[in-house]
Amino acid sequence: MPVRLYGLVVLVLLLTAGCVSPGTPSARQGSAAPTTSRAPAPLKVARPWRPGDPQLGAQVLWYTYPGETDASVRTNALRLVNYMVARHMNALSVTFPFATAGPTASRVAASADTPSVRHLAMLLDTAAAAGLRITVRPLLDEKNLVAQNPLAWRGSLAPTDRAAWFRSYEAFLAPYLTLAARHHASTFVLGVELTSLEDDPHWRALIAAARGAFPGELSYDANWDDYVSRRVPVPVEHLGVDAYFPLTALGDDATVAQIAEGWERWLDRKSSGKLPRIVLSEVGIIAEKGAYRNPAVWKGGGQPDLTVQKRWFEAACRVARDRDMAGLYWWNLDFHADPAAPAHSPTSFLGRPAESALTSCFRTWPR
Repeated sequence: MPVRLYGLVVLVLLLTAGCVSPGTPSARQGSAAPTTSRAPAPLKVARPWRPGDPQLGAQVLWYTYPGETDASVRTNALRLVNYMVARHMNALSVTFPFATAGPTASRVAASADTPSVRHLAMLLDTAAAAGLRITVRPLLDEKNLVAQNPLAWRGSLAPTDRAAWFRSYEAFLAPYLTLAARHHASTFVLGVELTSLEDDPHWRALIAAARGAFPGELSYDANWDDYVSRRVPVPVEHLGVDAYFPLTALGDDATVAQIAEGWERWLDRKSSGKLPRIVLSEVGIIAEKGAYRNPAVWKGGGQPDLTVQKRWFEAACRVARDRDMAGLYWWNLDFHADPAAPAHSPTSFLGRPAESALTSCFRTWPR
């Protein structure tokens, strides 16, 4: 995942949100209660996903905020699902945060930023009603890590007690695995970019517990450099790649063909030819000059360039299709964003040329 602050809109939402103590059980992990009022029916996917089809979607990034209500959640869910269906998507992955106290902490927990299980269920039910394939994807937030060490990230965790860390992580995941099982999810991502922990033998017990709670596909999303440099050892059924391949030799005027060639060179370090079991779990880039050289940096403040973002999207689509990949998810759709009135953030593709590129990609992708 890029070094980013999740966009200007999310930053505003986070200013008043603090992390609960990772050692404190969170009431946010309660069971999803049935809802009584009915939301309007969403648009329907023209061709719902079937086994063997590519997963064509976006990561819906959801940092909750105090005072979020059932009504606002239903409104946002319906708005985003309708937006995705109108852009020929057949899949939705919801990414939401959890927290740890620091790089060496041995516990994780939900935080004030974590959506409740009840509210997540509303989004999943809306997506299922539209015919979208659903993935549930918890993501370790990096705020507390960076506060202690500016170079720390979720891929460099060094818990003092690894066994305790995995026990805590298993306990945190439990209600979300139940949520996924009860609310139509096809895939649960058990970890994202946890590079320093991937070799740990405790994964086997955690995965066994997950299989007992969730009958669908279990997945893991590796960082791009980790993916190309070795065999990712987490023993799950499918692997996703957060794809931020740096193309240091390319200038802002690079063509789509040149960008695609750069992606191909990176992928060839791992394997040439078709990649039918690999999902591009995150594809995104900031709409600024110089972004090709380090697409994982999302700080903003540079010189805007919407063409840079558009060409990156077009190249990623070309590569994923040529390699017969299992799917592609654009990064990201803020759960609270209004696509009809997008915020002017360099990290967003809403209302920009990249939006038409992603729509064309999915509209023309063979299925």
